[in-house]
Amino acid sequence: MKLTVLGKYGPYGKAGDGAASSYLVENEGEYLVLDMGPGTLSRLQAAVDVKKVRYIWLSHLHYDHTSDFLAFRYLLEDLGHRVTLLTHQEDSDWYRLLTDHPLIAVQNIEENEPVRIGTMTLRFYAMKHTVPCHAIRIEGEKTLVYTGDTMYNENIPVAVRGADCILADCSKPVGFKGPHMTADIAEKLYDEFKIPIIATHLSPGYDPTQDFAACEGITVAEEGKTYEI
Repeated sequence: MKLTVLGKYGPYGKAGDGAASSYLVENEGEYLVLDMGPGTLSRLQAAVDVKKVRYIWLSHLHYDHTSDFLAFRYLLEDLGHRVTLLTHQEDSDWYRLLTDHPLIAVQNIEENEPVRIGTMTLRFYAMKHTVPCHAIRIEGEKTLVYTGDTMYNENIPVAVRGADCILADCSKPVGFKGPHMTADIAEKLYDEFKIPIIATHLSPGYDPTQDFAACEGITVAEEGKTYEI
């Protein structure tokens, strides 16, 4: 299993060279895109033949995780390519705008109902954020858990137990007050489970590298880098 970081910032990209949240998972020739924030569509095209991408996962419907999905529809039209969008259904204009397209098949997920796509089994866990958000556990050659945006909550240990890697929203400075995990919580998570963590969702003006310097199990996500899980 491979993970490519297309964008790692939130709630918007870093000036000059940073994009918001998006990640590409490859497992035995099957591709799954996790979120599609602003600035990431061009990077997706550089990373893979988009005709090989059949599945898109949106963890929640904040703009910094979804906005390039609108432009993606133009590309689908040019390619004549159809994709399946997996996300949690909600009664909102933004949900309807994102999902209403003839080349997008929508599969609404439920927390206790695993989904099989190609070579991967997907499981979903409700997280704690300002809007409905779900972590996704991807089981294939290896097991990767992507938390989406969240504060620490009781479902995180359930989601990550036995995984090979955690792609986690855990890059806010200690003392941060808001709906995201801080660097000290990431260290506690690693100490408990000893699962490698790739820290993501960085604020554009903050780099947590020094916060994690003493913890070998936590790596700060690098845009454009492909990780072997």
